[in-house]
Amino acid sequence: MSGGTQLPGTAVRVLLIEDNPGDAGLVRAMLSESQGVEFRVEWVQALLPAMVRLGHGEIDMILLDLSLPDSQGLGSLTAVRNAAPSVPVVVLTGLSDDDVAHEAVRCGAQDYLIKGELSGGALARTLSYAMLRQRNQARALKPGSELGRAVGFLGARGGVGTTTVACHFSVELKERTASRVLLADLDVAGGSAGFLMKATSEHNIQEAAGNLARLDENYWDKIVVRVPEGPDVLLSQGSFALEQQANSERIRNVFDFTRTIYPWIVMDLGRLNPLAMSLVAGLSDLFLIATLEVAVLYEVKQVAAQLMDTPMNRSLVHLIINRTHRSADISPAEAGKMVNLPVDAVLPECSSDLAEAYTDGKLLNAKSDLRRQLGRLVEKVAGLEAKKSK
Repeated sequence: MSGGTQLPGTAVRVLLIEDNPGDAGLVRAMLSESQGVEFRVEWVQALLPAMVRLGHGEIDMILLDLSLPDSQGLGSLTAVRNAAPSVPVVVLTGLSDDDVAHEAVRCGAQDYLIKGELSGGALARTLSYAMLRQRNQARALKPGSELGRAVGFLGARGGVGTTTVACHFSVELKERTASRVLLADLDVAGGSAGFLMKATSEHNIQEAAGNLARLDENYWDKIVVRVPEGPDVLLSQGSFALEQQANSERIRNVFDFTRTIYPWIVMDLGRLNPLAMSLVAGLSDLFLIATLEVAVLYEVKQVAAQLMDTPMNRSLVHLIINRTHRSADISPAEAGKMVNLPVDAVLPECSSDLAEAYTDGKLLNAKSDLRRQLGRLVEKVAGLEAKKSK
């Protein structure tokens, strides 16, 4: 069996199967300039010597040209995958072979690269992503394994209490399901979830996204913050730059990994932005947080309309009315009708209780109205209501 676990700080061992010396030299030069990850390239010019080399093991990645002297097309892919089923394969193809490259991905390649469009940074990123996807798929396919569910909280506007709801929901989720829970701070302003949970670290999600090739459970233990009696907390560095929001593939890859080790991931998404838009399609539930103000509910309608431009299933989008009080001009039921969304929770105004809990260094009292209402929501989301009825 070929392949092995690539340890943090060690070189990524790449087998390059390419008959053109010029292309092989270009790939080697590009990978030698990679920042952060060291690639050690072994080059063979045909399928037969590649099979011999794979038989010796100790290869982390295969970079395969589909046009070889002794093999043409997808037969080469089938052969190397049979010889090294645990090693990710990225296919190299010419400009005219785009259809063949797509078919290669359907047949088990992790990705493909067009030779005429190669660049050093893109090549290194593609190989890193391919290794991470292969690793996650292997975990997910283990007998009895199941990918974790991700629940998102999104504010109609700033100041509606999105982070507070996400934090206390994650606490209730951990307590009631007795499962590992990850709370991720994905608010582009950053930092509020860590502040409320009293979680501090020099590590953050941007660091994890920048080190995808090293991302395993040992490395993850250094990134995440363990909160006593609470969830694990994944911090942000304080803000997401616009380019990080727009190019969020690395962030999505981090959460592909977390779903293999956590049954539940809770995402504090802040307000709608390019990063949040890129993540909602992977959620099992999305809760829009609003208050009983007409202007806020109008913004909820706008957010819901923008979500329709994503692959997100509208039936998974719910409304939480936060900070309710008796003098409100509109009822929660009327609010739900206004925005055409189901109201899954109505949470009370409890600013003084929250301030007292934070000052005392404790979690909110389990008998508080907020915790009770969020507990009911957790039971609904986690399917605990059905278990109780049985």
